[in-house]
Amino acid sequence: MTSFQWLSHIFPENAITRAERAYQQSAAKTLPRWRWVNRIITVLVVAYALIQLGILLIASLTQTNPVPIASQLLLFSALLVIIIVYYHFYLMLQTISISADSIVREKLNQAGDMAGISGVNARQIVWGKWWVTVQGLLPRYLLLGILRVGATAAVGMGVAAMSFLSPYYNNGYVQLPHPITIMVASVLAIVLTVANLGFSAACGMMSSAISKRSARATVLGFAIQIIFSLVAAIILIFVFNRLLLVAIEPASRSIYSSISFAATSLASTSVIDNGYGLLSTPLYVSFVSKNVSNYSSIVPVNFDWIIAALLTLTFYIILIVFALWVAKRSLKRSLVTPSS
Repeated sequence: MTSFQWLSHIFPENAITRAERAYQQSAAKTLPRWRWVNRIITVLVVAYALIQLGILLIASLTQTNPVPIASQLLLFSALLVIIIVYYHFYLMLQTISISADSIVREKLNQAGDMAGISGVNARQIVWGKWWVTVQGLLPRYLLLGILRVGATAAVGMGVAAMSFLSPYYNNGYVQLPHPITIMVASVLAIVLTVANLGFSAACGMMSSAISKRSARATVLGFAIQIIFSLVAAIILIFVFNRLLLVAIEPASRSIYSSISFAATSLASTSVIDNGYGLLSTPLYVSFVSKNVSNYSSIVPVNFDWIIAALLTLTFYIILIVFALWVAKRSLKRSLVTPSS
């Protein structure tokens, strides 16, 4: 089976998915009155985010101090973070609202019975509608991912910039993140942002399958995302507490640290973080005392936070599959002629 056939098997193109795509595209149409204003603002914000990333990356490659420049841009960096927080919540609620309405809408229109009669099974409906939602919102989440890349760099320099005039700064050396660390953190920021899209859409699909009203399904979808995130974090916390009991060697402590980071990221997924703190921490520009021996201007690549990010991504996938499985099971019972 080729990769194309594999994707077609998981995300089948049928009358249900085509109708869902047409409905979402029609519902997404807005009046073009202020569209040009939004585009100008978007271009400016994206440009500033990329500038922040470029400043940190160039400083790391040339081993120059980016703090003086970052200190002059603190206000704009804070505004960038505020915009990202708003956009994150906006997209998350929009994703849950769209996916939560998908199955409920067909229930109200009694299209679920038609789907059962036509031979389209519950898995095809759930996975197809979920995939349509992900495809429709993917460009916006990629934009959010790019903004988050710039914000992680801005925060990494901003923390140092806030102490730019302190005596400790004047008596210390600047340490910069490794260029590989910057690039890997940037890629992971985008990947985790897209993973959050899939997670929010899956939670919305699950709530839509077990609800009878769109408004209730949206609220339930948001609650499911919070609960799933907290449960996954509690599981990870339990695991790393167990590891702590046997953490005698340094390697065990490294695993402990990675799991701790992943648990924190998952616990705050539905609130604000989505791995933001996890990815911005290795990008911090720090100060080291001049009395320290073996000083290096570039911090070596640390793999703990990378392991934590990959572990978080793994849990995202598990939670997405589980939520869609629950949605399929719930919808299957409502079809006239359920099929596996």
